[in-house]
Amino acid sequence: MKLTRITAFLCTLVLLALCGQAEGEGENGGISSIRDLLMGEKEAFSFRNGVSWGMTPEQVSALEEMPMEQRTSADWAVMITAEPAPVSRFSADLVYIFYQNALRMITYQFQQDCSTLNYQYLTGALSVKYGESKEAKPAVIKGWMDRIYQNYYRQELIRNALEWNAEDGTSIYLYYYTENAYAILYVCPVSGGAGSYDTNGL
Repeated sequence: MKLTRITAFLCTLVLLALCGQAEGEGENGGISSIRDLLMGEKEAFSFRNGVSWGMTPEQVSALEEMPMEQRTSADWAVMITAEPAPVSRFSADLVYIFYQNALRMITYQFQQDCSTLNYQYLTGALSVKYGESKEAKPAVIKGWMDRIYQNYYRQELIRNALEWNAEDGTSIYLYYYTENAYAILYVCPVSGGAGSYDTNGL
């Protein structure tokens, strides 16, 4: 009986593969269809108001309800809310960070009411949304921000750093960056971890 069930299951997979190819999904259409059926597709990361990775400054501006100020330097551009934006039950400066006209990082900068209790509240809220956290390395966080603002952070001041990972690979960091201020940093999964190294041709 057990062997019969396994055989029937395998036959179903073969039929699904043939159907995928017949629908013109390409050379690997059947295999992709089976993988999607068994594992499901990873949900793309979506930020507030439907903002998502890869968007241009113009696309973000069309979705973001708050007034924004834009600054550009070489390949990088940042859009900053003109006033603190609401997040959870708090407010923070919201910064969208673009590389070569595509959204790659987002950060909330909390500079008011930065108590330990509020930090713990945000830790719990992020854990509810993204799952269990792990300890983050201050050097990694500083490395991300150094791409836009060289030495904006002092590594020795980055503390209590935690990291979460969204389903699509987005990294989310919560950390103190001064004695009395903390931030949440979202990093696009395609941003890579090469830092300032030139990896062209490697």
